Amino acid sequence: MRGKLILVVGLATGYVLGSRAGRPRYEQIKSGADKVWNLAPVQQVAGAVKEFAGQRVDTVQVKAGNATKKAVRSLLHLDDTPTKAAGSKSAGSVSKKSAASTTPAKTSTMKPATPAPTADDE
Repeated sequence: MRGKLILVVGLATGYVLGSRAGRPRYEQIKSGADKVWNLAPVQQVAGAVKEFAGQRVDTVQVKAGNATKKAVRSLLHLDDTPTKAAGSKSAGSVSKKSAASTTPAKTSTMKPATPAPTADDE
């Protein structure tokens, strides 16, 4: 938040000072910046940076794409498996014992046993 405040204050200060200096001063600053930009050492560095970025753009695109896909899947709680039953665990978190079992576990339909009456209940 502090950085944003400094940026806004800097922009406002630059605007006020620039408007007071007027158009002639702006043209003078612009021509000075153009002279510096057109110097041979500056152009050599700019060319090297452009070449370096050109060589790396494919790698950066792939990495950015993969990171974006991973973030979206994480946000949407998606899994790599094509279908997933509701409430089931992902394939990576299933234990070896349950993964080896091919028959589903049967649930009991019997009612729980009631305790036998005691002498106090009679």
